[in-house]
Amino acid sequence: MRKLLSIAIVVLAVGGVFAASPGAALFRPQPPQTPPDEEPAGEKSEPEKKLIDLKADLMGPVAPGDSAIFLVGDFAAQHNGAVITADSAVRYSADRIEFFGHVLINQNTTYVYGDRAEYDGSINEARVYSDIVKVVDGDATLYTYNFVFNTKDNVGTFTGGGVMYNRDNLMEALRGYYFSNTKELVCADSVQMRNDEYRMKGDSVIYDLDTDHAFFFARTNIWNRDGDYIYTDRGSYSKADSLYSLTLNGYILTAKQEVWSDSLDYWRGEEHAVLRRNIQIDDSERKTLAFGDYGEYWKEPGNALLTLRPSLVNYDPQQPDSLFARADTIWLYTIFPQRDASAAAARPDSLAAGAVPRDSLAAAGMPQDVPASAARADSTGR
Repeated sequence: MRKLLSIAIVVLAVGGVFAASPGAALFRPQPPQTPPDEEPAGEKSEPEKKLIDLKADLMGPVAPGDSAIFLVGDFAAQHNGAVITADSAVRYSADRIEFFGHVLINQNTTYVYGDRAEYDGSINEARVYSDIVKVVDGDATLYTYNFVFNTKDNVGTFTGGGVMYNRDNLMEALRGYYFSNTKELVCADSVQMRNDEYRMKGDSVIYDLDTDHAFFFARTNIWNRDGDYIYTDRGSYSKADSLYSLTLNGYILTAKQEVWSDSLDYWRGEEHAVLRRNIQIDDSERKTLAFGDYGEYWKEPGNALLTLRPSLVNYDPQQPDSLFARADTIWLYTIFPQRDASAAAARPDSLAAGAVPRDSLAAAGMPQDVPASAARADSTGR
């Protein structure tokens, strides 16, 4: 009996040693391993959220046992690369902070100034409040009442009205969006824009702060400095070229002409227009209507070229009949008889200019005030 008990104890001891040895793990069933670059099926890891970094000279609970913490003195917070400073702040949770007094949000070249702000790190949004919220980016300054800034996308939204100054341009709208990365301002609802060159009213505008390039949309009205009026439902203006590109329902009104076209390009400095499709030109000074699907127009001297089914009608009420003409191509020339006659009269006379040789006697020294008939005496003296 003792012999059998001794054998059992030895067997159990050997088995325990074998089970504890490293090699024993090779014989145990192993759980399936997931490659490091793959996620288990049905599980998706959420993108890591950056924490809001805080610093202040003094901090503590707002009330004994309260989870809200106050922070005062040289306060600053940082999230998504945006730095927020204020006189004081209250941290309600890991994501929610409220700022008080001289609030400044800085992200790259954008600076947002206000009296109070609420920041929600879970959605990366700062809501800024003040009697007047100021947003500065380079030469551009936006004044508004309510402003929301996304520190991740660098996009600001304003409501309740806003005014932006950018060099010599001024823009007003009831609401809009500012894209800090691309330096674009999108204005909607009762938009007005003005500078030294023109004044605009419309439903919505996209304005590039760097290039002064503006894109217009529905019901856009433009009044130029020299008196021209432009309407379009879609188009753009390039300040560098003084070029209006109207791509939907283009219309130009001057003191003497009206121009309609589905789309047109108008170089205001050169007063030259290129028109495409459904063209109508009404020249009230010359009592002429012109039509076509492609054309060009020069305000001065008033010439026009029409192709693609062009036609014209002269409706001068002082003439007994109206003139109608059609052709493959029509050139309209403006002629000013009085102006041309005045120009011809102003040219110097060829005789007065000395183009004809002077008389041989005068060249020999004959006095110029002596009539030629008296100077030519007969050899008989008569």
